[in-house]
Amino acid sequence: MNQLTIRHARFSDDSADIAALIQEYIETIDRSACKEEVEAALEGLPAPYDRPDSGYFLAMSGESIAGGVAFSRLDTGEAEMARLFVRPNYRRLGIARSLVERAMQEASALGYERMLLHTLPEWHAAQALYGDLKFAPIAAYSGVTVDAAMCFGRDL
Repeated sequence: MNQLTIRHARFSDDSADIAALIQEYIETIDRSACKEEVEAALEGLPAPYDRPDSGYFLAMSGESIAGGVAFSRLDTGEAEMARLFVRPNYRRLGIARSLVERAMQEASALGYERMLLHTLPEWHAAQALYGDLKFAPIAAYSGVTVDAAMCFGRDL
């Protein structure tokens, strides 16, 4: 594998690659309600991730996109991390951790004090990663539309 770099996405250049990555993410989702939420987000790109208070990051292995993650501002003033996805041939290499850490660093630099996220109960590896990074289970927050979603939060 080439050297891994995490970079801020440029929607003017990266929109098609981001859309392809999110489409791959959609294909891993078994729940229709969750799929609908992500498909709606895909149709709305680049919003909400192209604003000054948000971001989308790409993990690059050479010129290849290995994965991505986004965060945006919630109405509560907290950051929400979303769309964490690493392509299968790049998994178990620490890329998801690097993406989450970069999103947390950027959110903190923008003045956010807390980050929230939600995931599905069957995504055990994601839950383990969030636990390792000191995210704790929380009650569902505004905007979570998937009934069975597991919600997590942590101070930045």
